[in-house]
Amino acid sequence: MNDSMKAPKFFKNQLKLAEAHYQRGNLKGAIEIVNDLTFGHPNTSSNHHEISQILLAYQINLTSQKASFTHYDILRISNPFCSHQMIQRKYRDILVKLYPDTNKSIAAKSAFEIINYAWKILSDPEKRKDYNIKKRFK
Repeated sequence: MNDSMKAPKFFKNQLKLAEAHYQRGNLKGAIEIVNDLTFGHPNTSSNHHEISQILLAYQINLTSQKASFTHYDILRISNPFCSHQMIQRKYRDILVKLYPDTNKSIAAKSAFEIINYAWKILSDPEKRKDYNIKKRFK
């Protein structure tokens, strides 16, 4: 069996391993496996889109577990005073990648819920203002 025939099986096995790590609560291990698929194995480059979707789901879940995370972190926004349009654009970009019908990772559903909650707060001007005050953004 040549390398091109082994690559799909290797890819699927690595994704199963990453999902197992995620299920056990080892998000860093899951992320490491998926990163290795991206950077360490050129034969998996044809699956780049799927890999990036899965990686994003893991990263959103990991970010939400940090004690100091903000909804801006979830939507990958560095400036809490950015425009509503920026928030909307970031939300939509992430939403497309996390939609559970297209992202096959078991982490996608929870990541989808996390970004929707962040959007719920940041898309409403009053809720966003209250949130920024609570987080002491000046």
